[in-house]
Amino acid sequence: MTSKVNLLGLIQGWSFQEKKGSAFYNLFQKLHQAGNMCDVVDFEIPPVIRKAYFAKNISMSKDRWNVKDQLDVGRYHLASKYARDAIEAVESPYNSVIQIGSNFRIDATPIIKEREVPLFSFHDNNFSSYARSISSGIVANDVLHRAFNFEKSVYESLTRIFTMSKTLRRSFIEDFGLPEEKVVYAGFGSPFSINGPLDKSYSQKNILFVATHSFEAKGGIELLDAFRRVRKVIPDVTLTMIGKDWGIDEPGIECLGFLDKRNSGDLAIYKRCFEAASLFILPSHNEAFGEVFIEAMSYGVPCIGTRTGVMPELIEDNDSGFVVDPGDSEGLTNLIIELIESEEDLRKLGKAGFRAVSNEYQWSTVTSRIIKEVECFV
Repeated sequence: MTSKVNLLGLIQGWSFQEKKGSAFYNLFQKLHQAGNMCDVVDFEIPPVIRKAYFAKNISMSKDRWNVKDQLDVGRYHLASKYARDAIEAVESPYNSVIQIGSNFRIDATPIIKEREVPLFSFHDNNFSSYARSISSGIVANDVLHRAFNFEKSVYESLTRIFTMSKTLRRSFIEDFGLPEEKVVYAGFGSPFSINGPLDKSYSQKNILFVATHSFEAKGGIELLDAFRRVRKVIPDVTLTMIGKDWGIDEPGIECLGFLDKRNSGDLAIYKRCFEAASLFILPSHNEAFGEVFIEAMSYGVPCIGTRTGVMPELIEDNDSGFVVDPGDSEGLTNLIIELIESEEDLRKLGKAGFRAVSNEYQWSTVTSRIIKEVECFV
């Protein structure tokens, strides 16, 4: 039976998402391939105006400047105008819209109102999750309140909200007071093809860490401390670090720097790192989604994260590893020592993660859930 769903995708900065092969790009590609997305509308605030908004939030603190810019409701209203204008120019025969992002709203678009087009969105994050990642007191409370209220108004204007994780779904319901039926868990698809059954060695005693920014926030300091302690007990354990040249030159540690997954050569190296890893560790202090855990599970690599954000859902709920408290380098040390020499335990965890990716974290599963829900409104 052919679906009647014909979505219009709406995103700010589509060319950037396309270049980096983001989750949002993959979602739109799969919807298009399934015959359920007729077009993607990209819109941008003109660079000169965007720079002016960035400049008006200037602060002596770079972090405060960035946060003020991220939470600038004036810019949200401007983005809404450009989004509405972009939709008005569309000629494709869509019967529903799915937007990426919550810093613009389109329900006031004349053609949307005239046709009573149902509106949807897809998220890996929301204001509450973002607010937990910033330092307390970095901006005034009224800045936070205005951003929260705008975002809540966006959600209230939508027909349904799709989330990448069950953890995020709970946040929409509990933090924004949205009805349970309005927020739907859609999931996330692995960026890597799954070719089973899993055939992997866990004898290398190699730990893999991936982070492209914020070494401290990603738990890099705790991991280094734990690794140094582990080396005293298990001298042949090694650590591979990907994402940036962190300037670390120590025995047993290899820093590969940034690997661009859009480049076939870099991608091949990236995949080989997962193939060689016995354990993936990202003891992040906060993680909106954590796509890299799904990447590790796709290669049957057991995971260690922290007891915050989405990590317990991805790791503990799938029996693919363990979580520790953020900042607990001693607990992390003990866990590594317990696991790294037990190939049997590593294989059991790796198989569970691999199975979860095969059964749950596929874009075909995500798009099926979205299409099924949208069909009720078109």
